[in-house]
Formats: sequence, structure tokens, C-alpha cells
Amino acid sequence: MNLIEVNKNYNTQAKCLKLLTEIRFGKNVRCTFCGSTSIKSIRNEQGRYSCKNCKKSFSVIVGTIFEDTRLSLPKWFQIITLMLNAKSSVSAKEIQRNLGISYKTAYYACMRIRVGMLMPETKLNGIIEMDESYFGGKARSQHNIADNDVSLATASPKRGRGTNKVSVVGMVQRKGNVKTKLIDKLTKRNLLFMLKSNAKSDNSILMTDGFKSYKELETYIDRLVINHSKEYSKGIVHINTIEGFWSYVKNGIKGSFKSVSKKYLPLYLVEFEWKFNHRNFKGNELEKFLKNALFQEKELEHWKAQSPKQIKEIAYGSD
Repeated sequence: MNLIEVNKNYNTQAKCLKLLTEIRFGKNVRCTFCGSTSIKSIRNEQGRYSCKNCKKSFSVIVGTIFEDTRLSLPKWFQIITLMLNAKSSVSAKEIQRNLGISYKTAYYACMRIRVGMLMPETKLNGIIEMDESYFGGKARSQHNIADNDVSLATASPKRGRGTNKVSVVGMVQRKGNVKTKLIDKLTKRNLLFMLKSNAKSDNSILMTDGFKSYKELETYIDRLVINHSKEYSKGIVHINTIEGFWSYVKNGIKGSFKSVSKKYLPLYLVEFEWKFNHRNFKGNELEKFLKNALFQEKELEHWKAQSPKQIKEIAYGSD
């Protein structure tokens, strides 16, 4: 759905509320607090209900990414559409210019929308590729940066393992979905934990490069190795899919954001995961996003975490 269609179909608060109500409740509106269907509409308060059971009032946006917002729902739908249709993402500054809202409002909405892109946990299977990548640009100064203040623009220019750039591990199922996770220490234990959390071992085979920490993964899943010092592919043995994803993410960050902090990198990765996982989706992506975003439960209350650890727990769960 493009911006013209969204402006035509969802140009009023009432139309947006109607769509959200249909997606979240179906034909029978239920209390968001106690689940009771014994409710009544509140006069003069559009889209708001009162529960006869628990005596609380609520609307369809309670407990969702739209809760407590002062931005109108038509504006929200426009921002969502811009983000979904921008395959390499779109910055809050660009949304500010296009929609005539403040930068703080645009940034707030974009971060909440990224939380709404968190997908339900599903495990990869079949042919799975696994690889790590390092995020950081050319160094402006050669110095150590505190963990909470790492800037991807000022990290060490050294490439590959041994750099002080931010390390991210990714797994992708051939012709399927991708999963990513920030892992500060690429130890055998951490990599094995990620693999077990995100992949099925039955009827699956793992493709990696020759990094020694991947050797331990053979205790859980069959593994084939491509030796990059000699070749980049040998028949079906390659990790070109996940390496292509890394290229897509880095070009998107460089082109749209220039740089992002380590603190919020996981939520930007969630956005790129969503877009990669829906690259072949032919339906109404706005409605698909809303169906996903309206059922994120309690993590939405803590979308703006205060530390890298909390951000990673929101996006991926704790180790």
C-alpha cells in the first residue's frame, strides 16, 4: 500500500480506529485489562469503551505502540507506510520534513514502529548460513570508547576479528528468514546459545566460514565449512546469503542514518530483519505490520531502554 492509498483510505481518526479494532478484536470488543466482552461505548469519546466487569475505560490502542501518543493515527499510518516502503529505511529527519512534524515526534514514532516489527519467535531449519559482521565506520580519533557510548562512526577502522567495532552475528535460512543478535564476545558458548535458540537441528545443516569458534556448533547441528582463503563458494556450500544481508544493512545505515549508536543498533537491525523477511510479501504490508504490532504485549512498555543490555533483551531476550 502506497502513501496515496493510505491518505485516501485512512485519512481520519475514525477510519484508523475502525481498522485497528477489526484487527485486534474482530467482531467482539474485549476489555484490554480483564478480557471481558461486557463493555459499552463511552459517549463523546471516539473509540473509547468502559468495561462493566472491571470498571476501567480503555481504547483499542491501550497496550500497543500507539498508547499515550498525541500524534493522530492518520499521521502514524503515514509514517508506518513511509518506513515499510523505504527498503533501505528512512531517517526521522526525512519524516520530519515530509510530514511537517517535530524531529522528536518523528524519532519517537520511528522507534516505536521498530518495536512493532519484533516478530514472534520461530526457529530456522533446512540449510542455514551463519556469519558475524562488524559495524563501525572510519575512525575520527584513535581511542577507546566506553561501552555505553560506542559510536559506529568512531570505532576502530581495523576490519574483521580483533576490531573494537560492534560485533553482530546473523543466521539466515536459505529462501527464508534472517535472525541477528549483538554478541560482544564471540565465544563458543555464546554462539552455541544463539544457534540453539534460533535453529532446529533436525533435518538442518549449517554453513559457516572457518572461524574456530564455530567448531563447537557441530555438537548440536551438522556443519559444512567454506574456506574463504581458497574460495567463496563450492556448490551449495557458501554463506553468500548472510553476507548479502550484511551488505544490505550496512548500505542502508550508511545511506539513511550515516551512523547509529551501539545502544540502539538492535532496534535498527529489527527493522532490516523485517524488510528482509518480507521481501517477497505480495499482500497488504500495512495490515500485516499492524497485526504484528498490536500483539507485542509488555515489551512495548519498555521500548526506550536505558542501557545496551536492556535494548538487547527487548529485541532478542536475555542470554
